[in-house]
Amino acid sequence: MNCTNNGACVDTTGTKAAYCNCTGLAFDGNFCENDINECLTNNGGCDENAICKNLIGSFSCSCKSGFLGNGFICNGIL
Repeated sequence: MNCTNNGACVDTTGTKAAYCNCTGLAFDGNFCENDINECLTNNGGCDENAICKNLIGSFSCSCKSGFLGNGFICNGIL
């Protein structure tokens, strides 16, 4: 199997069912492409006080101004 454009071929040992893992990208049957915007669903899993930023094949979370944390957990500054 040829997984191109940032795809990783996953070999399911003992079977002929290898598949492409296209983390953050859609697989069209041949290539990993068409970025999936993780931020469109549930703010990407980021905290409600964070901003989700879509990246090609991934995303990042950062706390909004006035909050501290890693983006997945944001606490208000006292």
